[in-house]
Amino acid sequence: MGTPARRRGREVMEVELMRSMRLGLALAAVGSVLLTACGGGSTSSGTTNAADVTATIRAANWGGNPTENSLVKKYEADFMTLYPKIKVTQEEIPTNFEDKIKTEMSANNEPDAMYVSTALMNFAAPAGRLLDLTPLMSKWGVSADEYISTLMTPWQLNGKQYALPKDFGDLVLFYNKSMFSAAGLATPASWADIQADAKTLTKGGVKGLSLPTDAARFDAFLFGYGGSVLSSDKTKAVFNDQKAQDALTYYSSFQLQDKSSDLPDKLGATWPGDAFGKQKAAMVIEGGWLIPYMHDTYPAVSYGSIKLPKFPVKQSSLLFTNGWGCSAKTKNQDACMLFVKYMTGKVVQQQVLQSGFALPSRKDLGSDPAITANPDVKNLFDSASFATAWTFGPHESKINDAQNVALQSVLLGKSDVKTALDKAVADANTALSGG
Repeated sequence: MGTPARRRGREVMEVELMRSMRLGLALAAVGSVLLTACGGGSTSSGTTNAADVTATIRAANWGGNPTENSLVKKYEADFMTLYPKIKVTQEEIPTNFEDKIKTEMSANNEPDAMYVSTALMNFAAPAGRLLDLTPLMSKWGVSADEYISTLMTPWQLNGKQYALPKDFGDLVLFYNKSMFSAAGLATPASWADIQADAKTLTKGGVKGLSLPTDAARFDAFLFGYGGSVLSSDKTKAVFNDQKAQDALTYYSSFQLQDKSSDLPDKLGATWPGDAFGKQKAAMVIEGGWLIPYMHDTYPAVSYGSIKLPKFPVKQSSLLFTNGWGCSAKTKNQDACMLFVKYMTGKVVQQQVLQSGFALPSRKDLGSDPAITANPDVKNLFDSASFATAWTFGPHESKINDAQNVALQSVLLGKSDVKTALDKAVADANTALSGG
């Protein structure tokens, strides 16, 4: 599940942690392909035998750390061994990935295959710059049913599939086992339990929970209360209705009413995971990126996790995902599709999973021991079935900024819930209307 490359106005520290550690969302990313590729789209070749496909392609991925890049090169080499007539030239883009790809698209010089974030999807698919993979999936034996269904929707537009998910991250509740044991508390099973336990565990400089001013946490509550960020036609922000007000009232009640939660910086931490590691917060709502962070930074802390319990309307979590897609301009559609198929296929995803870098998007890996033998990883994997992809179209950064401002205003006691959400929705709708 990887890096949340969502430069959406959230706190820099958390963005970078999520981007680099999101259980390795960046890791499955590999290679890139263009060469003679982009310059005027063409239909796929007449061949139906993968061994006969001949091409040189460019494949672009997030540039990462040395370990990540060595794995990327391995998968690339394995692909070229399997398809010896296809040569892949890798392009690593360590920073400003979407901006670089957009610039290349403007010059008709983008890679054939590329790592597709939801931000890039929101720009490139409506602009006709990503290839519809639907016919190629049929041609080369790729079924949508191979993938977790909620991970397919971020790459769909007007009935077409523009990328395949390679991995993902989502949210669960992590709790400090030692603190729970010392207080004689059982593992929480409901929000009522969490609320009561948070009160019990709040003492001295420790809070039972740390909920941040981050829409990438609050929106799990919003959806669980039956609310939405956007209207069904995606033209208007609607996160100020009664459902949203109830969700934010509950989210803020831990800090404002119960005094059992506080913002990370108030606990001497840079983000909720840091507060959790320093044992200043007994519970946090985070994703798989917390696991390697705790292992590397706070190895002595004993913790467990549970899936987020059912909210008043439904069980909810948030999906952060990335995929592989092809340029609409590629002249090597079959080679690009075979590359995307391989990079999102079982062989690569199983290796990534067993390396501990990412959660796979494939259903057939749900029974892999790397998942079933680790309760925390299993909770994360299973949560994908009821999670909602965290993406809101071309103006999502402004929408999330508006939400974050509202959260900050409420949690800092500067505004009531309704006033804060009304202003945030007005700001978001200004962006949606092109203002």
